[in-house]
Amino acid sequence: MASASEENQNRFSFEDVKSFPSVTNGKINIICFLEATSDLITLVGRLGKAFAPVKYDMQGNVDKIKMHYDYNEDSCLLELMLDEHSKGEHTAVEGVLWLNRALLFFELAFREIILCLQSRNYDENMKKIFTVAYEGSVKKYHNWFTQQLFALICKMSPTLPQIMKSFEIENNDAFETRLISFNATLNSVRSKIDDFFMEHNVLRDSM
Repeated sequence: MASASEENQNRFSFEDVKSFPSVTNGKINIICFLEATSDLITLVGRLGKAFAPVKYDMQGNVDKIKMHYDYNEDSCLLELMLDEHSKGEHTAVEGVLWLNRALLFFELAFREIILCLQSRNYDENMKKIFTVAYEGSVKKYHNWFTQQLFALICKMSPTLPQIMKSFEIENNDAFETRLISFNATLNSVRSKIDDFFMEHNVLRDSM
């Protein structure tokens, strides 16, 4: 018999996903950021067992942030990163770096899915979409073995109709509108984090 938490996750749909927070006065609310990221990770889990390594890697980086930062409802992610960097520490900062790379992967994948929805092309090969996203985001940071693993993940990816079914999509047009809005806030936050790394010369050797 499934537990209550398992049943709740089974009922989780794309409509339940929280959007990433707006960048306000150059700040990113850490709680809203973590909530949106956690919801995205739950969606990744709905893509099937092939994406389990991606899910666990993202969750591991979220855990680093939660474990190493003391924060409240008003805390800014960027300020916490700068404070950690000023102390010569980088555990959580590295977690943010790798998490942001994963966010870029999904931003690019969602952008390709949006194009498919707009053209009513529901038969597009998701292996192609995920490969394009991978090559435009994290591939250059991975060694040969990890690249081969990700190639396998892309090959085993579900079809777009299967993804929409797993996200419990009932209206294609509403999904398209919601995904466009979600991806816009994701891009805004992710780009701001990228700017932070460049402006403050944080982990420059890893960029």
